[in-house]
Amino acid sequence: MTTFTRVLFLQDTTIKQEPIQSSQLPSNKLQKISAGTELVLQSYGLPANNQNHYKLTFKDIQFKGSFNWYAFSEYVEIGEKQLVPVPTVDAILTKQEDKKFVKIIVDRQSVDTFGFLKLVFNVDTIIKRKPIDGRFLNEQSKQAIPAGTELILFTSKPDANNIVRLPIEGGHVKFTLKDAEFKGFTQDWYAFAQHVGISRVG
Repeated sequence: MTTFTRVLFLQDTTIKQEPIQSSQLPSNKLQKISAGTELVLQSYGLPANNQNHYKLTFKDIQFKGSFNWYAFSEYVEIGEKQLVPVPTVDAILTKQEDKKFVKIIVDRQSVDTFGFLKLVFNVDTIIKRKPIDGRFLNEQSKQAIPAGTELILFTSKPDANNIVRLPIEGGHVKFTLKDAEFKGFTQDWYAFAQHVGISRVG
């Protein structure tokens, strides 16, 4: 099985472009990250002058134009993890009559936030601003995402039948991210339904 070096965010936090207090940096050097997010690393290390922040270099993923960020060491966990694929959105859809939405069944009683589901990337892919072939989109309309990435979704709470619905358009699932922002946007992103799955956080 394929193994990746990944960083798991243990709580809601802010990554920074410098290893200093967030209040000392402008918003373009800060990025909120939700608890439960897992990102694949190209490399990481402790900066010599400040031992309580990890220096993180993300694989493929850029936030605000940069691959390089710092995270407070107590808020993250870094380790080698195997890729464990989850059932894809496409596989879930094959069991549903209505193909306009993917239906995710959850335990309504245990849901107390809007970030209780995550999008799991089984393969290297891209997310897009439109549900079309990525070759027809400019760089501002797509973001490379490596296999092993897990991004927290912002969704409605489950309905009376314990179901959350996400729209399907042109073979893609449409989603909104909780906190994580790519190319200036958290909402109206699309991922190819055969490349991603959805599972509970935690």
